[in-house]
Amino acid sequence: MSYPNATIYNLGGDPPEGTPKRSSGGPFGALPNHRHFHHPSISSPFPFSKGFFAAVVFRFPIATSESAYRAALFECKRVLRPGGYLELSVLDIDMLNMGNRARRAVRALKMEMAAQYPNVSLKPLSDTMQRLLGRRGFENLQRCLVGVPAAGAIPPSRDESIGGGGGSAASASNTDVTHIEEGEAGPPSFSDLLHDGSRDGDEGITKMVYRVGRWWYSRCYESLALPAGDVARSIWSDEALIRECEKRGTSLRLMVCCAQKPDCPVRRTISV
Repeated sequence: MSYPNATIYNLGGDPPEGTPKRSSGGPFGALPNHRHFHHPSISSPFPFSKGFFAAVVFRFPIATSESAYRAALFECKRVLRPGGYLELSVLDIDMLNMGNRARRAVRALKMEMAAQYPNVSLKPLSDTMQRLLGRRGFENLQRCLVGVPAAGAIPPSRDESIGGGGGSAASASNTDVTHIEEGEAGPPSFSDLLHDGSRDGDEGITKMVYRVGRWWYSRCYESLALPAGDVARSIWSDEALIRECEKRGTSLRLMVCCAQKPDCPVRRTISV
């Protein structure tokens, strides 16, 4: 919608049922300039020819081996045109300003991931990606490190229905899903919150940001160790941990960076 003259190609899992394989799907809706391609894994070759794209966006890869990250960046560079840009967004598994409970939870998550996937890389992904970008010959690396809040104000416990969150009424205090009665106005949009200069608007933005941050964290890391839909074992189901994160200002470490494929390949010569 923002770029009507560009064609967007999305690689990922299968689009929603009823959506054509090579047509629109996912968050793009029914946009005519969007194409979805099934991609089985991060280490698989991209189904595009060399120099096909002017820009590649690589966001929130699921935890895997360093060799798989290396293969993905190789493919990103291969399908880019000379001078094209790669935009990269990654979350680290370790958080900033963690308390004792958060450290124990993250350590237990790492141990479970390593037990199930011995080759998975548990190093800070932001450092790994910067190093691999340099080795792949990308230039003009620019980066921004952002602390995404892991928790905000926690509402008091209420006896209400929880729709779609997989929780119960007893866990309503740490579940970010609110039951809406018929005829009641829905929650405000992000645009509404941005234009709300009151304290409620700031709290609403914080809540929306940490909800998205937790979702991406669970998708990138917990999805490897926990069975699908096992919300009860998520670190975010621990109300004491949430309160600790709120008290200490714990945040998720997000790196957003961009790098450029050189216009001309580097030539290796030998002096005689």
